[in-house]
Amino acid sequence: MSIDYHIILDVIKSTLTITYLVMMMMIFIEFINVNSSGKLLTSLQNRPFLQIIFASLLGLIPGCIGGFTIVSLFTHRLLSFGALVAGMICTHGDEAFVIFAYSPKIFLILSLILLIVGTVTGVLTDLFFKHKKLKRDNHFFEIHEDVHIHTKNHLLLKNITRTSFQRIFLIICLLLYIIAILTGVFSHQHGGLPTIGEVHHHHHHSIFSWENILFLTLALLTLFIVAFSSEHFLQSHLWKHVIKKHLLKVLLWTFAVLLLLKFSYQLFDIEAFIKNNQWTTFLLILLAVLIGIIPESGPHLIFVILFFNGSIPFSILLSSSIVQDGHGALPLLASSRSNFFLMKAISVLVGLCVGLLGFFLGF
Repeated sequence: MSIDYHIILDVIKSTLTITYLVMMMMIFIEFINVNSSGKLLTSLQNRPFLQIIFASLLGLIPGCIGGFTIVSLFTHRLLSFGALVAGMICTHGDEAFVIFAYSPKIFLILSLILLIVGTVTGVLTDLFFKHKKLKRDNHFFEIHEDVHIHTKNHLLLKNITRTSFQRIFLIICLLLYIIAILTGVFSHQHGGLPTIGEVHHHHHHSIFSWENILFLTLALLTLFIVAFSSEHFLQSHLWKHVIKKHLLKVLLWTFAVLLLLKFSYQLFDIEAFIKNNQWTTFLLILLAVLIGIIPESGPHLIFVILFFNGSIPFSILLSSSIVQDGHGALPLLASSRSNFFLMKAISVLVGLCVGLLGFFLGF
């Protein structure tokens, strides 16, 4: 089989578009996280419903920060087990960045549903385990220490004169992204990004569509943060945590999934098969839930891309999002395997129930 280099080029372009957006969102979230205060945590004690709401909102933060914070608070007995479950249901790892990159509207709808499902599940879990003691270790597996202790990062004009390699590299990358948007190289089509399958509706999209304006704004804010942040924040937080730990993984996973799906669509009409075989949806819900048990971001990306290609219904994406929590639960696995698997068992049950409900209701 001859290689179609247009396919490779299309996949590379889509991969770069997604990776840029994911990295910019991570940088922006990291900036907010470092400059926020944790003084409100003491008000959570003896307020289980407030704990559930707080954990659910933390879980909605894209990436690993929310998940790590939830586990830390749980192991320090500041959150109930129901709050832990609620937060992890709302957490869907780095895929949240990708969903936002494809469609901010779908991201908001999915987040709202996860918030409702997580809150209800958290309340029911606390009621069920009200008189049961759960093992909690006295130590916390510090996989992400700087989530809890920060030195505030002040944006100063003089910081841009500290021309380290990392600062120059990030500024150049962001400027190239902005140029690519303005020239139409990175074109945000239906749902925000180019799809892997054929585009079914053809409309002309202006460079200044609302999606492009949103992503240009994000790029400019990120550029501002990179240019004027302190050297400590740039090196310790943006470079060592965001770029070195996440860039290559996001890039390679995205490229691999997109390339696999692109060639799969050339050989096999997945969309037609799913639409003509209703039980395929049922099997995919089971598969999404099982893959969701994996405490890692990456494997779940296939369901995100299949959804935005129109190949799978929303219920499968929702099931996957409910069960999977990226690598946010890794510290819990390290500190208490029993709590990890109990939390996952509840998430799997909820994910299956919600997914099957969607399957029978046809969404």
